[in-house]
Amino acid sequence: MSLLWPLKAYREIRIWQKVREAALEYEDQLGSMGFRVDWIGRIYTVINLPEEVMTAAPQIQEGYVLMKLRDYDRLFLQLGLAGDIFPEMERIEEEGVAAFLLVLSPESEHLSLWPAIKWFVSTSIMLILARVLWVFCEANWSWFIAAFSWLKTYLL
Repeated sequence: MSLLWPLKAYREIRIWQKVREAALEYEDQLGSMGFRVDWIGRIYTVINLPEEVMTAAPQIQEGYVLMKLRDYDRLFLQLGLAGDIFPEMERIEEEGVAAFLLVLSPESEHLSLWPAIKWFVSTSIMLILARVLWVFCEANWSWFIAAFSWLKTYLL
């Protein structure tokens, strides 16, 4: 558990904003390449598999989809999104259709409820422990002074 969750979540939000703004700004250019942009800035397309790949193993089909994605690397480099978007692919399960839905979106590891809850609980526990230590030290301050004075007289 990282105590830097708010900073990491903020960075992910900034990357989402950057990707969304670029996707919406260049929506026409992405559309000419066969991509669409949804309202939160994810870029997606459908990649149809040729017949020779359609009957192959699932790993080969996914490899073909990733190979087709490499055809668009130059476009994403020009838009400045190549390092910020990650592909997620899902096979389209329809009768007679051999295609994959390819969604390109930023990482969202820290933008969920569970990391926020873990951060809040761990930070609260640390603050409570710090408060207990402070109250203990404040209540026993005179004892600490006496103990250190005693050590000072016998050690020096």
